[in-house]
Amino acid sequence: EDTTPKLDMLCHYHVGEVVTGMTRASLVAGGAEVLIYVTVTGRIGALVPFISRDDIEFFTLLEGCMRTDAPRPTGREPQAYRSYYAPIKHVVDGELCESFTKLSYEEQKKIADKLDRTVDEVAKNLERVRHS
Repeated sequence: EDTTPKLDMLCHYHVGEVVTGMTRASLVAGGAEVLIYVTVTGRIGALVPFISRDDIEFFTLLEGCMRTDAPRPTGREPQAYRSYYAPIKHVVDGELCESFTKLSYEEQKKIADKLDRTVDEVAKNLERVRHS
């Protein structure tokens, strides 16, 4: 019998650097727990779970629109970068979604129309998740 502990990969996401530390914590008193990580260069990031199915669907669609319609300053395909070692699995790219607020109003409107939302609704959803 093999008594070696086995792990299941629930999600996969390339953060861009070597992760040197990780801890589970709550960012808000009484809030949901998140995974906070630190990289070799000192970058701090967090993996935050979505609370509702609506949020998962909205942010997955937003991420898809941002991947295809938003300009890329570096020319690099976001999904190829985040899937550098293995395909992305069960993670929404928060940095990419957050870059919606940095687009011109015309670009924001184009993406919001694809989501059947207004620019304000998209911005409010981003703000709500950022502060929850």
